[in-house]
Amino acid sequence: MHGYCLGGGLQLALACDIRVSTPGCQIGLPAIRESLIPGLSTWRLPRYIGWGRAKRLIIGGENITGEEASTIGLVDHLIPDQDFFSHLDQVADKYLISCSAGSRMSKLLTNQAFDKGYDDILTLYFNLQERTQYSLDAEESKMAYRENREPKWQ
Repeated sequence: MHGYCLGGGLQLALACDIRVSTPGCQIGLPAIRESLIPGLSTWRLPRYIGWGRAKRLIIGGENITGEEASTIGLVDHLIPDQDFFSHLDQVADKYLISCSAGSRMSKLLTNQAFDKGYDDILTLYFNLQERTQYSLDAEESKMAYRENREPKWQ
């Protein structure tokens, strides 16, 4: 998120796993000023920043900076404006290192954390954990550990 991340731009960012912004980026949902509902941000935003903060952005229609967005948990990483894409690549590289079956199954489980009860999540966890333990990535991680190298995920 660089420059402006308003309306549909923010809705797209909310659908992403990780959000990166510059400190001065202007972030907001101006649809309310046109008497419109700002899309599914009404569902996603409270999950990231809580009801009160989400209502401030959704109902109030105000913009916040990337720095404030980071403070309230809407942005995961702040990077400088200068050499934006170079810094963005560095952040992405940190996540790509762990892009394994385990990270993909963790994402599936985490994405359902607010929608399912504990017992359903526990059952899903055991099923997904079994899949990851016997995956090609699990085998690769053991071999990479023995060979003292970074794993190469499938």
